[in-house]
Amino acid sequence: MGHTQSEGVSLIATAALSVASGTISCVPMDVAVEKPSLVLVSHTGVPLSRSTTFRFTLDPNREQHQTLLAHAGAARLAYNHHLGRVKANLGQRAAERSYGVAERDLTPTLSWSRVSFINHMNAWKDGRASDASVSLDEAGNEVRGLPWRGEVSTDVFECASVNAARALANWSKSRKGERAGKAAGFPRFKSRHTTAPAFRLRSKSRPGQTSPVRATGPRGLRFPKLGGLRVHEHTGKLAKMLGSGRFHVYAASFRFERGRWVVAITGVAAQLHHQRRSPKNGRRAPVGVDLGVKTLAVVADGQGRVLHTWAGVKALQYAQARLKLANQSYSRTKRDSGGRNKAARRLGKMHARIAYLRGNLLHNITTELARGYTSVTIEDLNVAGMLQLRALARHVSDAAFGQFRRQLEYKATWYGTEVVVADRWFPSSKTCSGCGTINAALTLSDRVYACGACGLVIDRDVNAAVNLARYIAPPKASPLPAAA
Repeated sequence: MGHTQSEGVSLIATAALSVASGTISCVPMDVAVEKPSLVLVSHTGVPLSRSTTFRFTLDPNREQHQTLLAHAGAARLAYNHHLGRVKANLGQRAAERSYGVAERDLTPTLSWSRVSFINHMNAWKDGRASDASVSLDEAGNEVRGLPWRGEVSTDVFECASVNAARALANWSKSRKGERAGKAAGFPRFKSRHTTAPAFRLRSKSRPGQTSPVRATGPRGLRFPKLGGLRVHEHTGKLAKMLGSGRFHVYAASFRFERGRWVVAITGVAAQLHHQRRSPKNGRRAPVGVDLGVKTLAVVADGQGRVLHTWAGVKALQYAQARLKLANQSYSRTKRDSGGRNKAARRLGKMHARIAYLRGNLLHNITTELARGYTSVTIEDLNVAGMLQLRALARHVSDAAFGQFRRQLEYKATWYGTEVVVADRWFPSSKTCSGCGTINAALTLSDRVYACGACGLVIDRDVNAAVNLARYIAPPKASPLPAAA
């Protein structure tokens, strides 16, 4: 069935095994949705402020598959067209500078704003722009612009223009030091051979109006320009929330991955019912969650009681032998051959099963933590640094610590749970939970913590979880008053 993030429903293990049989079940998808600046109110008077995503696996026929590929190709064309214009303009200005041309006499710069990109794309594809492409029709008449533009939704060109403007803005901010994180290079051109086909359609409607993106039956969805498409999952949850005014659709993002078309319907939904946000059986005392490779998550309270333990599925580790054989078979095939395509599909199914098993466990854990506890303390792990260690990189990737924290934080806001992030240098594993002595000589190979001061012998992960449950965040420093 189609799920929402609000439900936190995960894919069961048996459903993940159905990849080999050709049916892929729906997994809660975590797509970044821009939070609305103003809270929408549905036609039933319900405030809509919770970013939510439905993800479905499409089941198109051959004609619909070609239509989807045409939309993805149009998006790729628009994206590459904007990058090409900007790159040519920058190259021309750089060449003129090398010739000694004064700055005021250089070729004028191009605007990188979203509006300017959209306006130029509309004029270019319609043939109104001076640099519009020119072709001949069957009768030999000259045709300006894209003759097939009417077969593709206009939203595809506009959304691709927005993506190009955003990528260029990230590159510009990164060069100026205004963007956090790793340095962003100039956006790359998208290739039809190496880039997964993808595009986005907006849902242009107001709350209370019939949404262009909606459910048309238990296994059907309707999209603008594309019409009705069959899906593998049940659409009852989406139809119910749309009908009751508890969900408003912003857009639908399509992507062809691992041999299947998937669509993510993003929008805003109403807050969960207060009884679901404050369950009667929720544990009020703070708990700590220690993440590890051997044991994925250990939950304990401040009194030293272990409340829950989850062992990781280690799907990637257990599939290494099969992945090795599949990669060898793929490498022995000829490029652009039918055998290579078949080997690629077989390899993609294996990776899909690994991702589904991992996602299933993470959603189960984070949903139970967000629903069952009112305060959860986790560590601020340096996942990027862990991936630099060759001996731990594969195991850390298989555990998906970053995904765990991200899911827990957004689900906690839905259920009213407080998430406390302990400082990265807090010695949760090296501190004795009995007397507070710090054992600086503790190594990763020491799985049991033995305190030389009080004699406490306890499992390393349990000890860390207890210390996290007792963690008290330092008060935030108040800003200094402005000078008079």
